[in-house]
Amino acid sequence: MIELRKNPRANVTWRAAIELDDGNAIPLKVVNISSGSFLFHSPIALDANKTYRLMMEMPSIDQSSSLRYQVPCKVMLLHIRLSGDWYQVGARFTEISNLHQNLFDAWLSITTRFDQLA
Repeated sequence: MIELRKNPRANVTWRAAIELDDGNAIPLKVVNISSGSFLFHSPIALDANKTYRLMMEMPSIDQSSSLRYQVPCKVMLLHIRLSGDWYQVGARFTEISNLHQNLFDAWLSITTRFDQLA
C-alpha cells in the first residue's frame, strides 16, 4: 500500500517506558514511527498536551546485530485514544540527542522503503 500522508509512517515493534509524575515507569510498545513522531500503546490513560520523559529501545539498523540502543528523550503527547485494552498515543519528540535522532531517521528510511515494497 502506498502511504499518502504528509509524513509516511513505518511499522515497528519496539519497547519503551514512560516516566509518570510519581516517578514510576510504565512499559509501552511503539508500533509505528514517522518523521519526529511515533505511535505507542499504553496500558493506562496518559495526559495529552503534556511532556513526559521516555526511554525507547531501538534495535541496531544492522539486521545481523543483536545490539539495542537505549534512547532517553522527552516527548509531547499529541492525542490519546482507547482501542480495546490499550490506549493508542501519538507523540512527538521535544528533546532527543542528535545521535539518537539520526538512528531514528535511519530506521524510518529503511522501514519505509521496505513497507512500500510489501
